[in-house]
Amino acid sequence: MYRPIEIVGDRHLETLGNCGGYYECPKDSQGNRLGPLVGYAGTYECLGGKPLQFVGDVYANFAKAEPHANVLKYFANCLSMRLDAQIGLRDVDVFCGAPIGGYSLTDALGLANNIDMIKMEKKVTALKTATSREQSELVFSRHDVERGARCVIVEDVCNNLSTMGKAIQLIHSRGGIVVAILCFLNRSPTVDDVYHFLVSTSSAEEAIDIPVISLVRKVIDEWKQNDSAVSLDVAKGNVTWKPKDEWNRLMQAMHA
Repeated sequence: MYRPIEIVGDRHLETLGNCGGYYECPKDSQGNRLGPLVGYAGTYECLGGKPLQFVGDVYANFAKAEPHANVLKYFANCLSMRLDAQIGLRDVDVFCGAPIGGYSLTDALGLANNIDMIKMEKKVTALKTATSREQSELVFSRHDVERGARCVIVEDVCNNLSTMGKAIQLIHSRGGIVVAILCFLNRSPTVDDVYHFLVSTSSAEEAIDIPVISLVRKVIDEWKQNDSAVSLDVAKGNVTWKPKDEWNRLMQAMHA
């Protein structure tokens, strides 16, 4: 018989953990890792220009919360209260989901507040090759933004907000206005509660400050692969490069 996931008040990462969606690398008393590092989506260029993934000890897999209606509804209600307190729900016309992690949370927010919801999509512009990553751009395909609509961009996890500028620019290019960024977890080391952005128009650039509202604000350390904090584990191959594809391995390591 199905049992709802236990919701642990405002300890939202613990609730995500109850869904099986939170990994933190276990360590012994000397600080040696007893499980693998995880690779992050963010990359940097090494000598020669090859992109390499950053790595770290912690991974929040929000996809594990999405099948659980009570959890998704609870997170959406908590985020709605924070959004209302900061900018007011009356000043929101539409929730806009960022692909694809923000889709389920966008739907939950829209249904909870009787506010429309739309989604951006990724369009592949160049396929992955032996020497380059897949390239893509954000587009509106199934949905679109009405001119003048006040939009809240919804993400599951904001890592370094590297693609957020493209999302904002896309919405503004369609005549919409981004009034906030909403996410479950903001783990960015540089962006706290305000995202500074220059919107390009046909005649000039306009500086805007966009509120970043999250349920959890937690900076999660990440390292280059040659950093002394991780280089030994990287050399030994103690890294899960695609955490979601090997999630069972991570859970087994954490709960061993």
